[in-house]
Amino acid sequence: ATSTHDTKRSEDVRARIDVLSEIPAEWEKCLIRWSRINRRHKTRVEAIDVPTPPEESMLYQTLLGAWPFAADQEREFLDRVQQFLVKAVREAKMYSRWTQQNEPHEQALLRFAAEIFGPGQESFREDFLRFQRKIAWHGALNSLSQLLIKITAPGVPDFYQGCELWDLSLVDPDNRRPVDYPKRIQMLEDLRKETSAR
Repeated sequence: ATSTHDTKRSEDVRARIDVLSEIPAEWEKCLIRWSRINRRHKTRVEAIDVPTPPEESMLYQTLLGAWPFAADQEREFLDRVQQFLVKAVREAKMYSRWTQQNEPHEQALLRFAAEIFGPGQESFREDFLRFQRKIAWHGALNSLSQLLIKITAPGVPDFYQGCELWDLSLVDPDNRRPVDYPKRIQMLEDLRKETSAR
């Protein structure tokens, strides 16, 4: 199994994020540049700038890893990222937790995530998307390599629901969204027709 109901990020998201470990110097430059560009969107909460450096890095990694293929999915995606951030910050238990929620910190984090793609952020957006396309390309190669090993290695490959196609899901409940089975059925039918015509 490469993704399950409890995976924090789906296999394809992780395959993209893994690319960052292959280009650490370039990733570091992006982090520094983006942090400088987006500094004005931080909020001071209890003498701490939010997001903190680890939270900001996690946000950029998540955006790079899960950025959708289609532009029309962007608004929904940013909402999903905000849900992911709340869960991540509570489970980290540094500044908020399920049993003792720090609403000002969480709201500052969510506001930052929303504002960095808002009006006037074209320079960040262009720079981010340029780097994201590079990461997505190499991440796809990572995903396909992992899939090839998965389906050809001894044993029975385990496909989590929806992972038959590209899956850019985050932690539950995001990875439990309804699977588009009609799309998969249609693709299978098209494949059958194509192979039977040969």
